[in-house]
Amino acid sequence: MALMGIDVGTTGVKCTITDNCGNYLSDSYAEYHTFSPVQGYFELNPNDVWDSTKKVIKLAASKVTEKILGVSVSSFGESFVPIDKNGNVLMNSMVYTDIRGVGEIKDLLLSISEQEIMERTGLKASSTYSLPKIMWIKKNKPEIFNDIWKILLYGSYILYRLGNICTIDYTLAARTMSLNVEKKKWDEKILAAAGLTESIFPDVYPMGTIVGTINKELALELGLPQDMPLVTGAHDQICAAIGSGTYKIGEAMDGMGSVDCIAPIFSVSVNTEKLAENNYAMVPYIDDKFTTYAYIYDGGTLLKWYRDTFGQEESRLAAETNSSVYDIFNSYAAKEPTEILVLPHFSGSALPYMDPFSKGAMIGLDSNTNKAKIFRALLEGIAYELKINIEKMEENGIHIDSLRACGGGSRSDIWLQIKADIFNKEIKAVKIKEAGTLGVIIMTGFAVGLFPSFEEAMNSLVKIEKIFAPNPKNVDIYNKNYNKYKGLYASQKKLLETD
Repeated sequence: MALMGIDVGTTGVKCTITDNCGNYLSDSYAEYHTFSPVQGYFELNPNDVWDSTKKVIKLAASKVTEKILGVSVSSFGESFVPIDKNGNVLMNSMVYTDIRGVGEIKDLLLSISEQEIMERTGLKASSTYSLPKIMWIKKNKPEIFNDIWKILLYGSYILYRLGNICTIDYTLAARTMSLNVEKKKWDEKILAAAGLTESIFPDVYPMGTIVGTINKELALELGLPQDMPLVTGAHDQICAAIGSGTYKIGEAMDGMGSVDCIAPIFSVSVNTEKLAENNYAMVPYIDDKFTTYAYIYDGGTLLKWYRDTFGQEESRLAAETNSSVYDIFNSYAAKEPTEILVLPHFSGSALPYMDPFSKGAMIGLDSNTNKAKIFRALLEGIAYELKINIEKMEENGIHIDSLRACGGGSRSDIWLQIKADIFNKEIKAVKIKEAGTLGVIIMTGFAVGLFPSFEEAMNSLVKIEKIFAPNPKNVDIYNKNYNKYKGLYASQKKLLETD
């Protein structure tokens, strides 16, 4: 018996198949591209995504002989596919960084207050989300809007193409800015303020719910069982949290990818409005629990910048020895805490500031500074920035006792120890680093009855590889440095301020 998971990102799609114990059987990956037809517009062609998805499904399935019991989909949020009654794609998707919708947010706030939006959706009103972009289509492309039958976010779109079903899970629905997160249904008041109706959205279900079966002709084309169930998935960060076994209140997932994201688990008692004021979304999770996203743009991307700027020699060595350049960096990184402070805003600031104009900074250099110290300082700077988010969440009633690390960055023991020391919290590294894929596998396994609950599925499939406890000596050093770091953002902003 086997389980299939599909992970749809903004630049590519991956299909992974495991056995019913979570052991890897096969996978396949295909890329596609976003493009910018006009400055400020960023688009993705839904047909390219679907063609690539079919390709990876077919290739991954061709490598296994076991019967595939079901499939679920992880996907990025906000971006959507408008389709007509015949399922035809009406236009390209606007990626979340697309500027369309900025004016529509202003229009929306004339009809409903920002405070009420926060209370209902757990989100601070922003053009990032789907709702204002749908409003933009209605205002600027009425000929397209009038033909819209359904708005499908990408996880929903793939399930629709697989089985002609229109469904969405709570976590993806929450990225539209149209879902009442406590009632877990489309919010009539917000939709009315936007001039929209609930009918254009798909039906909402919990993640891990069987919502249909694959189209028989498509199953034959892709080499899949003709009775294969289709299962609601989740937003990609939620899938990573599930795939890392993050379940108990007080636990958090730390997804160490290009973006570094912490997702803590908490109860409904947290003040939704206060969270949203500080740019933290409130997202439905498992068994009436909730989570949020505390992310920074420059996690793995900052190390890639270091590689491309300073690591030519190490990159050549890695190519010659067929090894990872990041393993080489980790091997020579300074062994003790540095006094260098790095503000990791090379791509602007995400949470908690949400300042796209912020810049990176590095201070504390002297004649003894070398590559080993700079590399460690980058790891420290990312951890300091995340600690600001941890403290900000704790001010809002979300307390983190320990974290589960996943993603490519969690292969670095030195980085995990730095995080444990700076956070002063235990870090558990999960064995399967691609936790998002395991997350949708878990959802599929739960949905088809292999596991009686998400918790038992996590306990069965998620394994801890290593545990990193805080080093008291380093904790003291980092606490002193962190107190200095907290003033770095405001200082650089003032220094670089322009008229």
